[in-house]
Amino acid sequence: MRYNNSANVSFTDADGNTVSVKEILPVTEKATSFMKVECDGSSSLDEIASRDAIYGEGSESSAYKIFDENIVELVDAHFDLGKLRTLRIPT
Repeated sequence: MRYNNSANVSFTDADGNTVSVKEILPVTEKATSFMKVECDGSSSLDEIASRDAIYGEGSESSAYKIFDENIVELVDAHFDLGKLRTLRIPT
């Protein structure tokens, strides 16, 4: 739902197949209020989001907040949480 306002664009892959994808959203600014949690790569972002000390049980859908807050670091680590030592959790 949060990407429905993004425009659709055509993307052609290396094999010449064209598909419709959502346009890239701009990177948001880092949160001014956050906490840090240790990251060992054994947990997914939705599991981290649903911890009682983070957003609480049933809050898996809030994982996008963690993803957006750490997007630069995640891309640099090729989306491997095992390569990150900490995650910033916006509060």
